[in-house]
Amino acid sequence: MNLLRPAFEAIGARPVGIDAAAKTVYHAASVFASNYLVTVLDAALRAYAAAGIPEEVARELARPLASETPANVLRTGPAAALSGPVARGDFATVARQHEALAAWDAPTAQLYDALVDATTLLAARKRRGEA
Repeated sequence: MNLLRPAFEAIGARPVGIDAAAKTVYHAASVFASNYLVTVLDAALRAYAAAGIPEEVARELARPLASETPANVLRTGPAAALSGPVARGDFATVARQHEALAAWDAPTAQLYDALVDATTLLAARKRRGEA
């Protein structure tokens, strides 16, 4: 790697060393940053459709959220970028949304629940002022 570093840097690449023991976690990070964003956006678009929103309109409704949110995360960090009912501690809204999703599509409700759990931990980091 050190032998090739100058060549990579000359073409604008940014070599990053990865501990061999952490490569699988590194690859999982890429899956979260790409594949799972697609899955979450698919859930959002299907939920818009279930609410009677035409696909083209749903994409336009989701566009600013789906583009600005990652930009905010990368600019300020996840905790600072977090908003919404979990960040506010509004678990009554979370419960209503869960019930509506469960009545519509159980797998999407399960995804929602898993994300609530992870978001609750992130919201706690936000309250403590952690990144």
